[in-house]
Amino acid sequence: MAISRPVLLALLGVVLLGASAFAVSNARDASDSSSSTAAPAQQVSQQNGTLNADQAVGSAFSGSGALDSGRIAADLSLTQPGGPGQGFKLNLDGAFQNGAKGEMPLFAFKLSAKAGGTTVNAGAVSTGDRAFLTQGNQAFRVPQPLFAQFKQAREQIASYAQGSNATEPGLLGLDPRSWLTDVKDEGDAQVDGVTTKHVSASVDAQKLVSDLLPLARQGGAQGALPDNLGKEVGKLVKQAKVDVYVGQQDQILRRLQVALDVDLRQVGGGDGGELTKVRFDLNLSDVNKPQDIKAPKNVSGGAPKAENAAFSSAILGVGVLAVDPPPGLAAARQAGFRIGDVTNPAPITNNPRKVAAAVRKHQKVVILFQNPRGLDDRATSRSIRDLRGQTKAKVFTDDIRSVDRYGPILEDVGVNQAPSIVIIDRRGNAHLLEGYIDSRALAQEVADAR
Repeated sequence: MAISRPVLLALLGVVLLGASAFAVSNARDASDSSSSTAAPAQQVSQQNGTLNADQAVGSAFSGSGALDSGRIAADLSLTQPGGPGQGFKLNLDGAFQNGAKGEMPLFAFKLSAKAGGTTVNAGAVSTGDRAFLTQGNQAFRVPQPLFAQFKQAREQIASYAQGSNATEPGLLGLDPRSWLTDVKDEGDAQVDGVTTKHVSASVDAQKLVSDLLPLARQGGAQGALPDNLGKEVGKLVKQAKVDVYVGQQDQILRRLQVALDVDLRQVGGGDGGELTKVRFDLNLSDVNKPQDIKAPKNVSGGAPKAENAAFSSAILGVGVLAVDPPPGLAAARQAGFRIGDVTNPAPITNNPRKVAAAVRKHQKVVILFQNPRGLDDRATSRSIRDLRGQTKAKVFTDDIRSVDRYGPILEDVGVNQAPSIVIIDRRGNAHLLEGYIDSRALAQEVADAR
């Protein structure tokens, strides 16, 4: 039986957000690390030069060590009762390196997703001044205006944190250590040739979700997240364990493993007495060693297929915002920063429903997908306004972030930049126009669509 999609998304969000709190909180630049004062529980013992369990956990979550470069390999899998084809796997790997102060980070990440016999391969590359989306051996240039938006978002986060001296632990005021119970010292372990302290613990899933709810709502997730979500997830999660491996000398997180066993039978996912198993494994290697990150060779000006573009764009955004994050994010939260200031989704409108109705009636449809702040977008919107008085077609304007809400109508069109105009003829065939177009040329394109 298929897993309930809303519950699946909530559970995977728990895994990934929790894991991100581990990983991103370690990605501090050297100046931030050297100037900060760690709490006593996070410092290496002066007597024997080693970490105990409490110190290792504190270092893992506070980012005591300076992580400037390295390679990352992460695997996420979900196995459902019912045999093959009932789960999926994600694999992310690549290299990253912080840029100079005030510059964008460099990275080259690839992602592979497998589900139900289907495989999607996607990736993203940043050379600091340029960015690319990748699909197999083919790369596609990211328009500079779009890349500039990521940079602006990152700089906006940094601006909130300037001048702050807060010592609040965790990321954006969250203290992930409060989510752990039954912390155990598992001794030393070798990871990528480095001696680490291995610590295991159980995770209080209910508290984790409850802590993340306000943050998620600030990011724009409102009605989709009920107040009792933490309690409901707590009922579903039968076992939640985490293992962390922290370098004895540099206090940098080297490996993170998360294991969730979930009972989804009560929400319509899973058969018999078996549990759905979610596993996450993150490894860091070549820590603080130079990485050779270059622009791809086989580059074109087009775009990946729709499903690849979605993954690639997500990788690009996470890479730009998470690698070498600005200091003082916890203080930024105290100062009033809201995740939603830079990540809010587009306002929900009835446009997708109206477009679907018009297509069913064999009416001609024109949709402008725009970034309201873009110069080309504003000019193109004037062409759209002129068009309204010249055509009987149904004309709509929507935010570029709303493309996915149109479902099958646009799934083969490949809209991934703003401004873009989609013209749907009376037979339901969609035609894509990218970039600025003047009123006269647009009117002719619409007239030519039969």
